[in-house]
Amino acid sequence: MKLYHLLYLCLILGIILIILPLPSQAGIDSAAASTLSLIGDGLSSINQDGAAASSYSYALAFNENDTTILGKMGECLYRQGDYLEAGEVYSLAAKLDPANPLYLVGEGRALLQAGDQGGAEDCFNEALTRNPADPDALKTRAVALLSQGRYQEAIVDLDSLIAANPENAEFRMYRGDAYMFITMNHDAEMRSMKGADQIMSSGGEQARLASTAYQKASEDYMKAMELNPLMTSAVATRMMTHAESLVETFGTILESL
Repeated sequence: MKLYHLLYLCLILGIILIILPLPSQAGIDSAAASTLSLIGDGLSSINQDGAAASSYSYALAFNENDTTILGKMGECLYRQGDYLEAGEVYSLAAKLDPANPLYLVGEGRALLQAGDQGGAEDCFNEALTRNPADPDALKTRAVALLSQGRYQEAIVDLDSLIAANPENAEFRMYRGDAYMFITMNHDAEMRSMKGADQIMSSGGEQARLASTAYQKASEDYMKAMELNPLMTSAVATRMMTHAESLVETFGTILESL
């Protein structure tokens, strides 16, 4: 490039700098946060959650109150197993944006994985206080209740989900699981009975309760497979395994009479 061309370009750049206002510090920070967030999105899309979380962390250095970035960072930390740190990030987002129950649900999920079931349930309850019909909060709380053996409480949440989403196969399967767990509890009660007298006095009621719960589980499982045929293998395995156990238990009871 000749010297006069270089001088001409410098003159043009000087005029532009004079005419256009320089960006404010706030504008620079916003642009930096957006750029780093986009880099994080790209890393997350190729399953580089650790690097993505770092990128979101750098973005938050420029805009620490951006709840969208906080939510993305929390999800990356959750996926890579840093549950306590994910919970802290989601908790901060929930405080900054109390109207959005998704951050409370995220915190609850993280606490649940970290082993803090009480803290997780508090998060789900608070999210449902803010939005009683929130499907994410209801679903996650139902799964948490199932893991704690609180099957009837889980069924209440799943009833609400299915009433609002009757074509959702996943919710049907979870409710089928709840009824199947109840079935197996009654099955265990029958197996623990000793002697014909106890079987005669209590066995019939336990058998009735087990059969009723198994029927409800079967209805939900069948509906789940109808709504989503891809679930057929997993659901059929559940049904067959527990059916064999019940048949064996009933056979043992009959032999004892």
